[in-house]
Amino acid sequence: MKRIGVVVKDQKEAIEKAEELEAWLTAKGFEVLIRQNIPAPITSHHCLVDNIAKAPGDLSFIVILGGDGTFLSAVRWVQDTGIPVLGVNLGAFGFLTETPVEQLFPVMEGVIKDDFTTEERILLTARVMRDGEQVACQTVLNDVVVNKEALARIAHIHTYIDDDYLTTYQADGLIVATPTGSTAYSLSAGGPIIHPALKNIVLSPICPFTLINRPL
Repeated sequence: MKRIGVVVKDQKEAIEKAEELEAWLTAKGFEVLIRQNIPAPITSHHCLVDNIAKAPGDLSFIVILGGDGTFLSAVRWVQDTGIPVLGVNLGAFGFLTETPVEQLFPVMEGVIKDDFTTEERILLTARVMRDGEQVACQTVLNDVVVNKEALARIAHIHTYIDDDYLTTYQADGLIVATPTGSTAYSLSAGGPIIHPALKNIVLSPICPFTLINRPL
């Protein structure tokens, strides 16, 4: 039996649609695992607890019901498992969740018949090191922001690429963005838009102190 995951936004419409989708898939012989983006009551008996750090590798597919925030949260859960994800828009904008909710079941008919194509996007893995020890690690789809601790002080960010020194950014912070993230925070900071199929990274300083520090 194939297993399909569903990540659902903490929103009445999204929860109701998740329950409807679960019933539809179960009737077709699929096992459904539902994970909520934000803890809230849900009637499904298959709800995955929120402390599961990584999606089970045996999921055939993951459907995301929500907006772009839910999509990004789901990608952190999927990490590098390679499980295909489908974003269904139940949010305000839906830049990443491209499928309209009205098209959910027609699209899912194609999914369960393996009649779909996938588009690969690169991820970023950020590690926080302190005294030679890793104290935090996160994999993201959009961007990583290096920020200063004190709001009234400028940050000096020594930047290296493959151990080769690039520059020292003097700014409020530095955005490290994927092509997917190039249309988000990085764009607001003056960064370029990159085609999502490319394997490039954007470095966008936030309010740089000098005019020579431009997005790269």
